[in-house]
Amino acid sequence: MSTQLADWPSVTDTFLEVDGRQVRILSAPGRGASDARPQLLVHGLGGSSVTWVEVMEGLSEHGPVVAVDLPGFGRTPIADDDPLTMHGYVAFVLDVADALGWESFTLHGNSMGGLVGTLLAADDPDRVDRLVLVSPALPPRSPLGFLRPSRATIDGMLPVAVSSLTALALGAVGLAGPGLDARRNRALLRLIFPDPDGVDRAVLALMAADFAEDIEGVDRRRALLAATCSISSLWADPRQTWRAIRRIQSPTLLLGGTKDALVPAKVLRSVLAVRPDWEGHVIDDRRHALMLEDPETYLRLFDGWGAGAAAA
Repeated sequence: MSTQLADWPSVTDTFLEVDGRQVRILSAPGRGASDARPQLLVHGLGGSSVTWVEVMEGLSEHGPVVAVDLPGFGRTPIADDDPLTMHGYVAFVLDVADALGWESFTLHGNSMGGLVGTLLAADDPDRVDRLVLVSPALPPRSPLGFLRPSRATIDGMLPVAVSSLTALALGAVGLAGPGLDARRNRALLRLIFPDPDGVDRAVLALMAADFAEDIEGVDRRRALLAATCSISSLWADPRQTWRAIRRIQSPTLLLGGTKDALVPAKVLRSVLAVRPDWEGHVIDDRRHALMLEDPETYLRLFDGWGAGAAAA
């Protein structure tokens, strides 16, 4: 079943068969030259393909665009042999590209999707012709970095922690109510948007629709736990990830924000210090998902980077 999104008429919500599994994708046909590069978009932990919807039409100027739901998230079911690890998601993304008939592609990855993209580009350089990392979930170079949280991390995560602990405590005595849920949801939205009240209602409705029904085979709790454990193991020993950063051959654009509570700006700046050949923008007052928070800036930076790479 395919559905054209009313608020984004160039984007189709559909399913792609990948090794016998129905994988949910959002797709937008390319509107540029016939030799334009295809683009594959990978979401973050707990997200789905919907997190890319605001930039898909603009990206399609450069070639066909597909955003995919990873197994256990959005509307893609978990298969019996899915490891639900970062390396397992690397293999899955390559399977999706194969099903699309794409030998190589530009990969955009946000948060966990950026970590997946980093590992993929390092291990399979012939498949990724360009890489865009948006607040990628890359670890500090030393685990000691966790002991010095940034101001953005404290400011962003404290309201989430307080509301969650309050809900837990009051729930234990039967006093938790919808007001606490609303407060926690606003705190979570503020990890991405500076003003939750100003968020496009159509975007929120599309995101909420993924959680509004139980979908056979989609076990978000299991996927969240397994993926979090996999990320944690890579962060506990960051050497593998940092070796991958150094091995990447693809031209790379790194984007992030100074108000990101999940991926501190200092981590992104340390990546750029190791890879001065990459283009990087750590943007003042921006948070964890630039393509949702400020799609115009995302597209402007991507367009400018692409034009510069083509001129070179």
